[in-house]
Amino acid sequence: MSYSDELAADLFFINNGEIDLLTGAMAPARFNQIVERDLQLSDRNLTQLSMICSNLNINTFLESRFKNSRLSKAQLKLEVESELVSINFQLRNTFRQSDCISRTYQLGFWVLLVGKDQSDGNQLLSRSRQKLPTYLDLNISHRERRQSQLDWYSQIDRLQLNN
Repeated sequence: MSYSDELAADLFFINNGEIDLLTGAMAPARFNQIVERDLQLSDRNLTQLSMICSNLNINTFLESRFKNSRLSKAQLKLEVESELVSINFQLRNTFRQSDCISRTYQLGFWVLLVGKDQSDGNQLLSRSRQKLPTYLDLNISHRERRQSQLDWYSQIDRLQLNN
């Protein structure tokens, strides 16, 4: 396990079923309920669903901020946790208020986009990359018509693993 993997594993990652207690982002359980509802609405109304995945690239973040610093693991952990809080606020300022944002794992967030076609979603991703820090890896997954939630999540997970 690399140093950055160890650091990520130690990050505060607890929610109360509604919100992530570190960042204030929506908890995965609540997010999954909204996604499930929106999948049904999307199939009925023939609207597009897309998911933007954001992942804090911990190595790039640490290099950009603390290249010549000698911080302890505990200090670095606090810095990364503070950055995750900041990222949640940046995501909220970048996306529409109606877009759901959830911290789905230690270093990442998912943003559910409803009603965007693939072209609009890709343009939004491009604009987001210009607004958000360069150490935040961003990708998009477009749901295929009638694709199950589990299959779509598997597709998103594969996208995340490729980063």
